[in-house]
Amino acid sequence: MLSTTAVLHLVKWICKIWRLNKMVKQTMNVAKGIGMGVLAGAAVAVVSSKMMNGGHRKASHMRKSAGKAMHSVGNLIGDVEKMLR
Repeated sequence: MLSTTAVLHLVKWICKIWRLNKMVKQTMNVAKGIGMGVLAGAAVAVVSSKMMNGGHRKASHMRKSAGKAMHSVGNLIGDVEKMLR
């Protein structure tokens, strides 16, 4: 049978491992957020460079497409928000 001090040490180690696991998960969430931000910035840079290099007709079509995409993303975020309530 284990003594009380051994049980306490075991509980302390379990708590330390649990805290370490939580910290790793939080770090991964932060890393995912940073990665998504960089990806969104790169997408904006690509779209804006195409808009600047194209002619008038191409630029107006690009603006319409971007507006439709932004509207769709807004609807998607709204739907996800409603699901989480």
